[in-house]
Formats: sequence, C-alpha cells, structure tokens
Amino acid sequence: MKTKFSLLAMSVAVLLTSCSKEDPIEENDPTLNAEFAMLSVGVDNRSWPAATGTVSGVISSDMTLTDDRVWFIDGPTFVADGATLTVEANTLVKWRTQPTSGSASYLLVERGGRLVADGGAPNTSIVFTSDQSAGNRSAGDWGGIILLGDAPTNKSNNEEIEGILAEDIPSEISISYGGNNSGHDGGILRYVRIEYAGRDLGAGNEINGLTLGGVGNGTTLENIQVSFGKDDGFEFFGGTVNAKNLIAFGNADDDFDFDFGYRGHIQFAVAQKVPGVDFSSDPNGIECDNDGNGSGDTPVTRPVLSNVTILGMGTGSAATPTLNGNRWRRNTSFVFRNSIIAGYDDRGVLFDGTAVVNKLDNASEFMHNLVHSYASAGGVVLPSSATSKANYSNNTISSTDSNFMNLTAPYSITSPDYGLASPLPAFGTSFTGLSGFFTPVDYKGAFGASGSGRWDDNWASYQPNSNPY
Repeated sequence: MKTKFSLLAMSVAVLLTSCSKEDPIEENDPTLNAEFAMLSVGVDNRSWPAATGTVSGVISSDMTLTDDRVWFIDGPTFVADGATLTVEANTLVKWRTQPTSGSASYLLVERGGRLVADGGAPNTSIVFTSDQSAGNRSAGDWGGIILLGDAPTNKSNNEEIEGILAEDIPSEISISYGGNNSGHDGGILRYVRIEYAGRDLGAGNEINGLTLGGVGNGTTLENIQVSFGKDDGFEFFGGTVNAKNLIAFGNADDDFDFDFGYRGHIQFAVAQKVPGVDFSSDPNGIECDNDGNGSGDTPVTRPVLSNVTILGMGTGSAATPTLNGNRWRRNTSFVFRNSIIAGYDDRGVLFDGTAVVNKLDNASEFMHNLVHSYASAGGVVLPSSATSKANYSNNTISSTDSNFMNLTAPYSITSPDYGLASPLPAFGTSFTGLSGFFTPVDYKGAFGASGSGRWDDNWASYQPNSNPY
C-alpha cells in the first residue's frame, strides 16, 4: 500500500495534465452540465463544468484545482510538508465513495502543508461532497478534511491524529501534529461546504467533517458548513485557530468538539440536529475535554465562544436520541457567552465533574446565555451547584418552551431561519473582557433579527441531497 501511494505521488502531476486511460480529465458527464441558478440558503442549482480531473496519493508540490472542471478525490490523499493545495473559487470537488485503493477518500494536510480553499464570496463558494447522485448521498460516503499544524497542544509533538489507518499512510508522510508555533498558517477555508463525510474506517476509526490538529491562528476559517457527517462536524485537537460563521447541520455525533488544549476563539456559529439521522450513542452540541484522562496537562483546553446557537429538535419526542446541548467535562476550562441552547433531550448544559464545576469560580465562564432542554425533572442545567458559582451569571433557562428565545424557524430541516423574530426578545449581552477578535453585537446567538441580512445567504445549503451535482 505504501509503495503504491509513493508511485502515485510521483505521477500525480502527470495524471493531471495528460490524457492517459487512467486520466478522466476530459471525461464528459451531461448530468454535471445542466443550467441552473443559485438560490438563497436552499438548493444549490449552480451550473458545473463537464470536464473532470482526479487527484490521489501524495501532493508533494504546489497544485491548484481549477474551476474549469469537477474534481474527484480518489482514496487517501495527502498534502505534504512544504506544499500548498489551492482550490479555486466556484469549484466542485467530489470524493470517491468507492476509492481505487485505500480505506476511504479523504484529504490530510501534513504539518507544514497548506490548504487554500477560498470561495471568496457567497455565490462562488467551494463544495466538497459525495460522488453519489442527488437523493443517494449518505453520511460517511467519504472521510473528511484533516488539517495538521505545529501550534501548541497539551500532548507531545509526536501525537498522531486519530481516525487514520496505518496502512493508508505513505512512508514519506507524518500524521503527527503540535509544536510551539501559535501563529501556524495552515491556509484558508472560506465559503466552503463539507457534505456527507465521516467514513467509519473500522475499529473505532472515524473521520470528522473537518478535523484540526494543532492548527494555529495564522489560519483563516470563515463561513464553513459541515452537514450530514457520520461523526463530529468540527473537531479541534489543541491549537489556537480562530473561526467565524460556522454551521454544523445534521451531523450524527458532536457538532463542535474541543480537546488537547485548544485555546482559540469562535464567534457566530450554529449547530442543528436533524430527525432521522443515525445518531451516535453520545450526540452533543458541544463536547469539550482537557484530554481523555481529565488530566491537568497544559495548556488546558479553553475555547472562548460567543454568539453560538446550539439546537436539537423542535419536539421532545424527536429529541429523544440527543443528549446535551453543552457537555463540559474532563477538567476542561471554557468561556461560553451570549449564546442559545435549546431542543436537547437530557440537559441543556452538563458541567460534568467537580473540577469542571469549580472552574466556574475562576478559569471558566458561562454567562448571558439562554438555555432550554426537555428534561424538566432532571434539570436544564446540571449540577445545580454550578449555578451558584461566580462565573455562572445572567443566564435564563426554560424547560417548557423550546423556542422561548423567539427564533423565526429554528427547527426547520429544509429552510431554517435562526434569526430573531419580532417582537425581539429583551435579553442583554456582554462582551466585557473578551478580546478584539469578537465583534460586539446586541443579540444572543448566531444571528440578529430575521430579515436584517444572513451571513449564510447564498452559500450554505440545508438540502444538500437535493443539489443537482
């Protein structure tokens, strides 16, 4: 296997410019060439080129996936240290459900490599999706995207990213991450959709939609949607990368997962669970650990989050498979402000463990949030001792109304509207003490008043299985 990928690495540039039998670069597919127009946050009806190209193996020098063809990723694919893979705006990239070789189709960017996938604007977003036709796409059709860097974690710098099978890894590629470079630049992901990822490779090896291992704050993450993934939507293993305008929609496990000393900032993010998904045994909106053992290893995980909307389901019966809107556990710290949690079955928030609860006296904050869950008997926020801590303040809870914050259409599964409906709720916000990364706004959650402009317009899609590509 390793030898085969090495050969592919040497020939990949040739494959992309030649017309051999193995190169489908000029292949015509009339189903990809229909004339459509892009709609707002619905079906993506853009026209796509008829020409195609294929990428596989190791990308060892700079390469660009151009917008004049539809690209296919075939099997485990790696961007090597020192190389940059650029994806042009308005490009469709499909991932082979049945790869020619290897366990699954996925992209791993080695520590020192870069991925630049910059859609540039809403109407020229980049789409990473399954190679299956409309109506036939499923969670786990392909692996996902993995960015590795040398920003700090609380593990050794030889820690290997989870989810990758040893037999998939070429001899010249390392899947280790971490280091001392907080400013690590792993590239740009902006106006990007990642659909139907999360392939289970067996033996507990599952790849998230977007995995970030030791990624630094020189990396740009903005306007990214991960939808209908088989595992987590976004997972951050250490690192310092910041992000704005993230969407996790219809994923089977956690929507946002933080671990191994992640210390970044995120503002304006939304997560929604969708009925009918084949959920994991532990699906949360946010799950956050210092590490798997709950150690005190430093840097201690401490995501700083504001204007986040975490949604489960619109009825208690539909929400039964879900667990916690937030689960803070295993000795983690955190800051969670100006946000909305609703629609989860077990708890709105679980501060899991004495160490986590006690950090609300100093290192952690849970402030100015709106929290609902259907578990009125067990408590919306657990344990109740957390609510008396100094940095648990100005939160409003409800167990009776899953939309007491008055969002417009928060539980729609085809055209959700997470904006505030009129009359606007009179809930205050606070940005005191937050860094300049955060934009002060006068509303809780990811969106302001409905109809005032949506940052997900014209690039996000909540019906990806209907998209004709």
